[in-house]
Amino acid sequence: MKSKMSGKTRNDRARMLILLASSAGVTLLLGGCGAPMTATKNPIPAAQGTVTGGQQPLPNVSLQFYTTGSGSYGAAANTFGPAFATNAGTGSFSFPTLPATCPAGNPEVFLVGSGGTPVGVGSNNPYIKLMVGLGPCSAFLTSNATPGYHISLNELTTVATVWSLAGFMTGPTNIGAPTTNATGLQNAFANINEIVNVTNGQALTASGGVTPPTQTINALGNILQNCINSAGGSPSDPTNGQTTGTACDKLMYLTTLPSPATAPTDTATAAMIIAQHPGGNVANVSNSQYVSYLYDLQATSPAFPSSLSPAPTDWTLSVNYTTGGLASPQSVAVDGLGNVWVTNKPSTGTGSVTELAIAGTATSAPVYTGNNYTTNVNSPYGVAIDTSNNAWITNTGDNSITMFGPGGASPVNYNSASLGLNTPEGVAIDGAGNLWVVNNGNSTLSGITGLPSPGTPLANSPYSGGGLNGPTSIAVNPVAASSPVPSVVRK
Repeated sequence: MKSKMSGKTRNDRARMLILLASSAGVTLLLGGCGAPMTATKNPIPAAQGTVTGGQQPLPNVSLQFYTTGSGSYGAAANTFGPAFATNAGTGSFSFPTLPATCPAGNPEVFLVGSGGTPVGVGSNNPYIKLMVGLGPCSAFLTSNATPGYHISLNELTTVATVWSLAGFMTGPTNIGAPTTNATGLQNAFANINEIVNVTNGQALTASGGVTPPTQTINALGNILQNCINSAGGSPSDPTNGQTTGTACDKLMYLTTLPSPATAPTDTATAAMIIAQHPGGNVANVSNSQYVSYLYDLQATSPAFPSSLSPAPTDWTLSVNYTTGGLASPQSVAVDGLGNVWVTNKPSTGTGSVTELAIAGTATSAPVYTGNNYTTNVNSPYGVAIDTSNNAWITNTGDNSITMFGPGGASPVNYNSASLGLNTPEGVAIDGAGNLWVVNNGNSTLSGITGLPSPGTPLANSPYSGGGLNGPTSIAVNPVAASSPVPSVVRK
């Protein structure tokens, strides 16, 4: 199962989008969902970290911890503790004295580093901006009080942080979410640890049924490295993004958006634009040039090993999951907590339902653990989630519907003949909580009451006509309870 990180629409920010693959895997687009709390700690001892550019020490970097904003996407972040800097000669740093109490709501914490003097350059590069997401404030303060706690700040932590948070940010210090999607923001921070180790700053490799896009992550790191390990450049420098200008000039030129047509001025913002526009739609070059010119920006002596060749079709990052009993997946849905539900319908056996459940925080990986359910499941096909986070599954093997409670609890099977189910496949839930199921076996549509009293057919259900012919999928616009009629049926 793959997980793609991109932040193109605000609706996407509230959940994780999924793209099914044809084999025993699924592609997830990462965005996420957080449980607020406030923690009070004793005085915090100093922890440590390192900032590197191209795996070389990066001295004289200005550092600042932030907590995420609230109220809207891209809300202004708040400083958390005083500003500090890396040591002049080593690129290492000790944490300043941090607040002993988290702000209300237990926001997420992240670190931003600006500027610095690359090895062999001897002057400040103003284009440098690096980031690392560190998770909920309470967990961060707990880690900070642990002897030996260490974090890294480099190109790869920047890539992991920006791609995970792209749907929630409008700039390196503008990261936030409305209070209704605090869970999404927390899950997005947790996703950082699916692709990078924030302790040593290295991209993760395949382990335990989770395969991160290591080669692409490293390639993106090498693109940023080429600018970071340089003297920078100037917005007035002539460049075409390919053959003229410094590495920083080219990066900023390629990531200039059409409106307003203002080039970014730092590496983190440039990375954010790539994450939010992985295939292009920028001001100065065509989409194909955008992807290939960025690919060609990788450093001549890359710091991070990458066998990515040829250039990708776009710069989306995907994590592949094969855990949780995934086998010939058919349909996918995401509940309000960020848990991913997948129906498995292999050619033999009765199949199963996989729930990739959120597990852990942004301080540990893996983020998702796979649960596999088989009770009351018979060749499952469709899946839909109601507002109570129940998963509704259509079973083509015995013409029934199964409802799983949150976490797979208390599965209930509905198989009354009055429901008119006949090889039920696609399922959707309308704004009144009614279920709509397309029956591939006899080309009809069943309307069924949902919670709190599920399992009763709606008046005149099942429905036929309207050109229904072997329907497999359905989508419903939310409508009022007084008019529970699906507005869109896809055949």
